Amino acid sequence: MCKVLVLLSGLMLLQTAMAESGTIYFSGAIVEPACTTTTQQQGTSVTCTRQGVDKVRTIALNQSQQTLPYQLGTVSVKSVNHLKIIEVTYK
Repeated sequence: MCKVLVLLSGLMLLQTAMAESGTIYFSGAIVEPACTTTTQQQGTSVTCTRQGVDKVRTIALNQSQQTLPYQLGTVSVKSVNHLKIIEVTYK
């Protein structure tokens, strides 16, 4: 039984080592625009367009993490001194 476990763990390590090299090529085009942000005195809103339809989400500056419209990613809000830093991360 112990020999089988050692053999299986050795095979797992071999696969990991083999997966660390190589080249992947992608081709295609970006067909949808990035989301846009609008900052005003009262807050911030994010507008995302998919298939010609706009969705707007108001970002609450007192919440740390929120989702973009269409579940495209997240918006993080961080406070540094008296400033708010808004970071948009796409999936």
